[in-house]
Amino acid sequence: MRDPRLTRRRFLAVTGASTAAGGLLTTSSMGSAGGQLTTSSMGRADAATRDLTQAVLAAFERHRLVAIGESHGQQEHGDAQQMLLVDPRLPQVVDDIVVEFGNALYQPIVDRFVAGAAVEDQVLRQVWRNTTQSPGATGDQPIREQFFRTVRAVNWTLPAERRIRVLLGDPPIDWSHITAQDQVDVFLAQRDAHMASVVKWEVLAKKRRALICYGSGHVMHSPEPGQNADHAVPLIEEQTGQHVYVIVAGSHPRLVTCPRRTVIPCSGSWLESTDAGQFMDAPRLCGFPLGRLADAVLYLGQLTDLTQPLWNPAIFLDPVYWAELHRRNAINGNLIDLEQYRQQQPITLPASPPVSCAANRGH
Repeated sequence: MRDPRLTRRRFLAVTGASTAAGGLLTTSSMGSAGGQLTTSSMGRADAATRDLTQAVLAAFERHRLVAIGESHGQQEHGDAQQMLLVDPRLPQVVDDIVVEFGNALYQPIVDRFVAGAAVEDQVLRQVWRNTTQSPGATGDQPIREQFFRTVRAVNWTLPAERRIRVLLGDPPIDWSHITAQDQVDVFLAQRDAHMASVVKWEVLAKKRRALICYGSGHVMHSPEPGQNADHAVPLIEEQTGQHVYVIVAGSHPRLVTCPRRTVIPCSGSWLESTDAGQFMDAPRLCGFPLGRLADAVLYLGQLTDLTQPLWNPAIFLDPVYWAELHRRNAINGNLIDLEQYRQQQPITLPASPPVSCAANRGH
């Protein structure tokens, strides 16, 4: 019989929290702010590249919402995110940052913390530990806590009216009241709709601008009417009429000549027509051109160069936290192999076998 337990990486794939190692961007007439991409006779997509900060700043010249889609579990994505956060130009164009890795139940705690108030560590950790994705994704990788502490440090230098607010996009599940999987399922079903509602009422209704940091699967445009209609960005675009400029992290052998942390527009290059399923290691996207799903690609390096931001196994020696993870795991049928959290993990990011879209067409 097959072992019913899941590794953490497999859990992320099954739940759709990760769209694997590839990423993309769709372009909707970027104009001069985004720059037009041309390709050389060598087929390289590097003629209109920008670093991430430049690309985000340019996108905000024409859009109130910019989304950066990640493949979860990449240290390089966390590094690029940190460089963006500390750039002094970012607070000039961004009012809010909407994140997937925070439970909206704790919004008042994060508001106080990033504004500079004292918040005890055990209180702050609830934000990323108690999401709908626990126990399969605990949020204990250092890049998650680092994000909130970096925003706090950036805000320290800013006047109150210019400070960046962090909006928590995960539905407000209260694990202290959860005793059955059907209770969890209610919140899981709300994930994209809740994020769309946060953007609609906390950002757009207040005439603000937001950077959205989510997994790529949540922020891709609809490839055609009705497709991905229940995903966050398509919901936002349908309900508000606002186009979200989408940058998705990904890799491809043909990008090997591009500098790492480069953002490349899809429009006008081979990226526009590339099969998204193969590029994103997601069979369900086979047959859809990349350019329909995203506006640009954040290239972080070849798959063999990517690494993981690893949690400290000592975290899970806390008997209270460990017991709670086991309680949650029992609720979902003990599907997660929790023992992996107490073991040292390899720094190299595991890469799935490449997807063959030819073999998956029609499925």
